[in-house]
Amino acid sequence: MANKEDFSDKLTSYLKEKGFVYGPEPEIYGGAAGFYSYGPLGKRLKNNIENVIRKNFNYEGFFEVEFPIVTPKAVWKASGHLDGFNDPVILTEDGQDSYRADKLIEEFTGIQADHFSDEKLIETIKEKGIKAPNGKKLALKIERQSLMMKTTIGRNQEAYNRPETATTTYLPFKNYLQFFRDKFPFSVFQIGKAFRNEISPRQHLLRGREFTQAESQTFLFPEMKKEWPKFEEIKKETMPFWTEKMQKKGEEPKQITMQEAMDKKILKNKAYAWHLFLSYKMFVDFGIPKENIRIRQHHSDEKAFYSDDTWDVEIKLRSFGWVELCGISDRTDYDLKQHTKHSNEKLTARNPEGVEMTPHIIEIAFGVDRPFFSLLDLVYDEREDEKRTILKMPSSIAPIQIGIFPLVKKDGLAEKAIELNSELSKNYLCYYDASGSIGRRYARMDAVGTPFAITIDYDTLKDNTITLRERDSMKQERIKIEELKKILEAKING
Repeated sequence: MANKEDFSDKLTSYLKEKGFVYGPEPEIYGGAAGFYSYGPLGKRLKNNIENVIRKNFNYEGFFEVEFPIVTPKAVWKASGHLDGFNDPVILTEDGQDSYRADKLIEEFTGIQADHFSDEKLIETIKEKGIKAPNGKKLALKIERQSLMMKTTIGRNQEAYNRPETATTTYLPFKNYLQFFRDKFPFSVFQIGKAFRNEISPRQHLLRGREFTQAESQTFLFPEMKKEWPKFEEIKKETMPFWTEKMQKKGEEPKQITMQEAMDKKILKNKAYAWHLFLSYKMFVDFGIPKENIRIRQHHSDEKAFYSDDTWDVEIKLRSFGWVELCGISDRTDYDLKQHTKHSNEKLTARNPEGVEMTPHIIEIAFGVDRPFFSLLDLVYDEREDEKRTILKMPSSIAPIQIGIFPLVKKDGLAEKAIELNSELSKNYLCYYDASGSIGRRYARMDAVGTPFAITIDYDTLKDNTITLRERDSMKQERIKIEELKKILEAKING
């Protein structure tokens, strides 16, 4: 536990120093827990992660949408958030500090407790002798705190900041029907801010009060789930499945093909299986190592009552162990029926047989902040023997992809380097640096994850060649400038 905490402190301090993440914000006023800012490199990396999300969804024919963050009370009454979106709070005996009970258990024991009843939470805290992180004794009583952030529209209309993007994505269903010409299935996604009034946000970006979500919704009829043409493209692919049965037996996740998962009824239908694999692929594309990923099935008493099936993508971090980063849920027809009931607007459509019915929804729900933090947690590489720190992030997602250095500022080398920087910046995220020794400049780039560095020297002026250096191996090779674009394309976009 101590080692994880030490690493977490070291990592978050490093991310602040290098311009990735600042906070809690506003720092100059003491900061409010759960609010963070993205610095110059952090914002670039966050944008790159969002671009991976867009690339994957756009390739599969999903359309991006954007809806308001603030929504009237009626919406959240209909969705069930107003009455049921809360977390279990436990106070210290002196009443001065409060914590989320299930997360305390997970942090101190590794036991996943988010599906525990209030009674089970108290029982586990007593059994394991869990205290508050500050060492105080806990009052053995669970209270419930709403996670909704309340606001006001105009003078007195009660409203809330959305706690997720999903609900706002459902509301324009009738407009979708017009856009998609009543043809099913269709898929939309939204990337945007959400807010949760967390009890005691800790674990840096993993549990913020303001965060960015990326959620997709596929609208389809029940019979369409069984035959999903795109499943054929991924049926031989494998994923690390961790079924409810495996969890209860204490077994490790097992690599299983998508077809085998269907044949053994681990997954219920091809449409859901395909969405589950798309989610897994997305995290691999972020640069998360496959060996740090598992796909965990929700326990039968854990998943939402309306869900036909729910699995999570979980990532093993060096700082906080296994963390849930994405939930994939077959929400059936619950959401559209709820909003039909509360709005008195009929949210139905005709299936291919002409029968009017409420469509089902398969949802992929995750955030951008958690993959961001997870990637940095896993690529941080402090090499004491070499006296350097590297962020070994994928070249396609790095906030600076190429550092460009003139050996010296005189004799036309700087001008040549600036010219090359201008040309390469059309396609890549480049950074021109003429300050300090070449070794120092290399170290600066390694420290923020830049995969390649180009040095312009006197030989460049003679034969039009440059030195290309790779971050991880420190290997250097001499390359002709006219061949550079082709080589970089292969190395970065591969």
